[in-house]
Amino acid sequence: MACLLGVAALPLARADETLRSAGVRVAAVAFLALVAAVVLAWPALVPLAAVLVGGLYGAELAIADEPLDVAAPAVAGALLLSVELAYWSLEERGRWKSDPGENLRRGAFVALLCVAALLVSALLLALVDTVRARGLALDLLGATAAAAVLVTVLVAARRQVRHDR
Repeated sequence: MACLLGVAALPLARADETLRSAGVRVAAVAFLALVAAVVLAWPALVPLAAVLVGGLYGAELAIADEPLDVAAPAVAGALLLSVELAYWSLEERGRWKSDPGENLRRGAFVALLCVAALLVSALLLALVDTVRARGLALDLLGATAAAAVLVTVLVAARRQVRHDR
């Protein structure tokens, strides 16, 4: 939960007064959604919290109208970490007894996953900064990459739901 609040604090600190007042409300709703997800065991609220905070970050970027934000990879990694930890908390509630070393292995996997997300998003940010060309081909490539990310997230979520059953 602290990770999600940290991500929400970034756009709030950089925003103008108008976005800051609305952003505080959005961040509060996201935090309450994450708390409700973990406390009441409603896993459907976890993605809602991440989308709200990610949307707040995106809104701040759109309003600031800066070409690239070097904090984007850290935001991506922190959002992934907060979602993974929330789901892990939900799974621990239903488990009676875990295998020896399972928490250590899972912690290492989550850390590796977040570092990989950070590195991939930093690489993509560097690539975009290098290319900076305009044109239909680049727009199509960006749209294809965005669609691939969405499909990957949907497939991973579907597998998680199957695994939880």
